[in-house]
Amino acid sequence: MTMQPERGADVPLPDLCVHELFAQHAAAAPEAAAVLYGDDRLGYGELDRRANRFAHLLRAQGIGPETPVALCLERGTTLLVAMLGILKAGGYYVPLDPGYPPERLAFMLGDSGATVAVSERPLADRVQAARTVVLADEADLSGWPDTPPAADVVPDNLIYQMYTSGSTGLPKGVQVTHRGVVRLVHGSGFADFGAGEVFLLLTSLCFDVSTFELWGALATGATLAVLPPGVPTAASIEKAVRRFGVTTVWLSSGLFGHVVDDRVAALAGVRHVIAGGDVVPPAQARRVIEELAAEMSNGYGPTECTTFACVHRGMTVADTAGQIPVGKPIANTHAFVTDADGVPVEPGERGELLLGGPGVARGYFRRPALTAERFVPDPAGGGGRLYRTGDEVALRPDGTFAFFGRLDQQVKIRGFRVEPGEVEAALTAHPLVRSAVVVPYERDGGDRVLAAHVVAARPAAAELREFLLARLPAHLVPSLWSWLGELPITPNGKVDRAALPEPSAPAAEFVAPRTPVEEAVAEVWRELLDLERVGVHDDFFADLGGHSLLATRVVALLGERFPVEVPVSTVFEASTVELLAAEVHRAVTEYVAALSDVDVQRALG
Repeated sequence: MTMQPERGADVPLPDLCVHELFAQHAAAAPEAAAVLYGDDRLGYGELDRRANRFAHLLRAQGIGPETPVALCLERGTTLLVAMLGILKAGGYYVPLDPGYPPERLAFMLGDSGATVAVSERPLADRVQAARTVVLADEADLSGWPDTPPAADVVPDNLIYQMYTSGSTGLPKGVQVTHRGVVRLVHGSGFADFGAGEVFLLLTSLCFDVSTFELWGALATGATLAVLPPGVPTAASIEKAVRRFGVTTVWLSSGLFGHVVDDRVAALAGVRHVIAGGDVVPPAQARRVIEELAAEMSNGYGPTECTTFACVHRGMTVADTAGQIPVGKPIANTHAFVTDADGVPVEPGERGELLLGGPGVARGYFRRPALTAERFVPDPAGGGGRLYRTGDEVALRPDGTFAFFGRLDQQVKIRGFRVEPGEVEAALTAHPLVRSAVVVPYERDGGDRVLAAHVVAARPAAAELREFLLARLPAHLVPSLWSWLGELPITPNGKVDRAALPEPSAPAAEFVAPRTPVEEAVAEVWRELLDLERVGVHDDFFADLGGHSLLATRVVALLGERFPVEVPVSTVFEASTVELLAAEVHRAVTEYVAALSDVDVQRALG
């Protein structure tokens, strides 16, 4: 590589661990509110003392630097005491979501190598395979010192191991260091940290944005408000915002859309709303900007780069006119955009985003080959590494990155490379559409098409198809549709693609062919699409699931039946049997009118 990377600000980082930053604030302002949960208010000093006692208990269980501790607790003050205690003991936490299926929890516990698990009585069965289970809600800490234990832990030691989905179907553990988290919350420039700020913990600990929520507060002297256990809703978020004076909220794109659609006023009073994790819906972002006058940001970053790597802070209404950029690298982060061979591309050209800096994770636990594949040497020097995100981006003229989706989720539709995220972005730009997910769908016979699952004011396949055709190549326009009241969401706040319904081609009122030419066109469509009947008002694309390659076959088969060649473009422009038959009839009429007497006699034999 010869091009210079895009860089965030170069900000000196303290050579401290996350829990040491917390302890500094506890010493400086012990009475300041650290945690607000229900009726509980826990000051920095009290939380520090409780965590120290818990750390001594864990040290007695053999916990020290580079030692994993499984953590299976619901949101609450007990969770925070346990988590800080693990870090103060020198260990690192492996979060286990209590709502995960038992098989997945068992795999994560076994794969992590954690022999000690911290849980609570109602959840103890989730971690029963651990050698030692410490019940944090019942632990007697009174006999342990409230001063920090001597743990020889340094910033390059692990702070957590978080599991993400793997292409093999088995989760893979991403190992993140203290230094990576310090880089996230110290001088990073994408959010306001410190005393006077109130963050809201609402995500699952298995979702890496919890890192921002937790340590954006507790490692900077801010206050952490904690949402009760359960799936966050607009109502529960609104209650917490009002009760605790929350100033900063992060919401996954899916949850963000739900909250804004259900009750945008739930976020009233929040100074800074950050959304991300998927394409941020422009319409909802615009509502937050216009109706709440809140600062709105798009946060981007993989787990392997410690939550956020790029942020588009303070988006404007103009930003919501199209796909919202993911912003610029945050402080102490740099980025390259390369082609498939690792060669940097020119600004404006699409390529894979590679990220560098202290936020880059150590790698995947017990996955050396995958680690070597995804974490590559950093040409910027210093012995660092770049993480290959697998995300397709392009550098815009304003220095922000445009995001086009996952390279490894790209599919081939009729021989074309298709990125569903590009179609989703176009769909959500339509005023009827609140949110959308586009996925490949394989029909009987192996024909692969795009299916759009849409949350819209009303079903409008024909209208949306026309809208998309004005903006995208025909092969990017979905053939099948489903209409939803809301998109299904996983516990981590992302779209649950496995729960999407079976899509279908929208049905038009059936009117049988009325002329020989209409019957000929309908017969061709029935043959190509394997249908029992086709009406004159059925749309080849929007109603029947046709596509560009089949359109070329329509032209060929019509050419066998009539002495004219209809351009493929005509199939797109006249996409119903009635309209296409009229074009064929017109072409045949013109052909016959142009025949000479000799041609007619020759044709008659």
